[in-house]
Parts: sequence; C-alpha cells; structure tokens
Amino acid sequence: MDLDLTVIILSYNTKDVTSRCLKRLQSSVVSCQTKFKNKITTFVVDNGSIDGSAQMIKTDYPWVKLIESKENTGFSKGNNIVMRKAKTSFVLLLNSDVYLEEESLYKAIAYFRVNLNCDVMGARLNYPDGRLQSSSGNLPNPLNIIFWILGLGGFHPKGKNYFSKAHQVGWVMGAFLMLKKKVFDSTGGFDENIFMHMEEVEWCKRIKNKGFKIWYVPQVEVVHLHGASTNLDLTSSFANELKGIKYYVKKHYPFSYLPVKFFLLVGLVLRAVAFWMLKNPKRAKVYWEGLGVV
Repeated sequence: MDLDLTVIILSYNTKDVTSRCLKRLQSSVVSCQTKFKNKITTFVVDNGSIDGSAQMIKTDYPWVKLIESKENTGFSKGNNIVMRKAKTSFVLLLNSDVYLEEESLYKAIAYFRVNLNCDVMGARLNYPDGRLQSSSGNLPNPLNIIFWILGLGGFHPKGKNYFSKAHQVGWVMGAFLMLKKKVFDSTGGFDENIFMHMEEVEWCKRIKNKGFKIWYVPQVEVVHLHGASTNLDLTSSFANELKGIKYYVKKHYPFSYLPVKFFLLVGLVLRAVAFWMLKNPKRAKVYWEGLGVV
C-alpha cells in the first residue's frame, strides 16, 4: 500500500504560529518516516501575508515548497490549487494554527492501513488547555439546521460521548483533514464559491454522495488554537457561517430554502433578544447583524 503523503498548509498573517506549526510538523514527519519509510511533501500556500511569513518560511524551512499568492484566495481555492498538483496517495489539509503531536501522522496513516473503509479522516482537536473541541458532526439538512438556529441541537454535536471513539460521521473540520487522493479526484475538492466557513461541510456532503466513508478518529490528537488568522472575530465568523449555510441549502436543498430562511430569521431575532436581556449587547449584535446575511 502506497503511503506517500502531501501536507498542505495555508498561511495568512500568522508568522509565529505558522513557524511553530512547521516545527511540530517536522517532528511528526520524522517519526512517521522512521516507521513507514514513506515520502512526505509539504506545501505552504501563503495567502498574501504582510507580516513576513513567506520570507520566514524560505529562510527557516527550506524543505517546504512555498506557493506565494498576492491575494488571500481563501481556504477552498488555496487548498484546491495544491491538491490538483499532489501526486501522492494521501493528502493532509492542516491549518497553520494546528500543532501536531509527534505520533499524529504515524497514527493517522496507520489507521488508514487497518481500516480500509476509511476514505476521509478527522482527528480529535484539543484547545491549548486540553479541552475537547467539537470538530465533526452530522451533515446539515433543512430540519437540523432549523434545530440548530433554535438552539435545539442540530449538526454540531457537543456531547463528549460523540467524540470518545472512532466512528463514521457526516463531516469533519478542515483544520486536520486527511483523505485519499482519489476522493479529491472523484469530487473536485472544495466548492470555491465558499470563501470561508462551511466549505468542508459542503465538500463532505458531495464526498458522502459519491459513496466515500468519513471517519472521526480520536486516537489521532492535535492542538488547534482556533481562530488565529481571524483573531477570533465572532461577528465575521458567524456571518461567514450563515453565508455558508445559505449557500449549502440553496445548492443541496433548493426547494427548502424559503422555510429554512424563515426559521433562520426567527432564530436570529430570538437569540438577539435573549442576549440583549442577558445584558450581553456584543453577542446580541452578532445575531442582529446576521439578519442581513440570511
């Protein structure tokens, strides 16, 4: 079984974070290659950073294949560019704010070897303090999107039991997403109409439609800083998620869009009122401004 791997990292004004990511990656690569003797190639797409990220990579990490973009092409397009170039059997999409453990790559590749039913894999993501980060779930549909906006559950599981063992899931977060290259070849990768947020969920929908299997594997653990390139801008993040959901529903459930839109509007108003009454105007503003997105 060919175990060669292409690692793809997108960088956008995260010079120090990207540097640490590459250091941790290098350690994990050495550990993996010691056991499997496989070839691992790393690409970094620098999306028009102005903080010296590109020069840092050239100077400190000459083993990295650097692609410099003059503009921020977004997560979808940046990853697709390199996935098209990849000649290896496996591809790993890795956020610049994700720090691998020494055994992360080895455990991930080993899992593909023992579970031939796994075509796409997501890892257990931990916050820097060790807390579990929700990183997989059920594919969105009109009903669970309505449940989500009304705070009744939905496609973002929160229970620890869901993340306690390896199992098939509907989607995995793109912060650490390993896949067989044939999955990309069959599906064409990310929909580049989605700039940021929901792009991996939408792609997973098409991956599942093609009959491929997606697994969440907690034995593979990484640390995810979460939001390093967006400085945890909640307003921007939530607005982009709403845009992604709107696009997803129109693409995959076009006849359900109007009723879903109605409940999204109702849910946003209820959330805005609730947080205003709880004297959290900043959070209330996030949901109120979301009305303009839907």
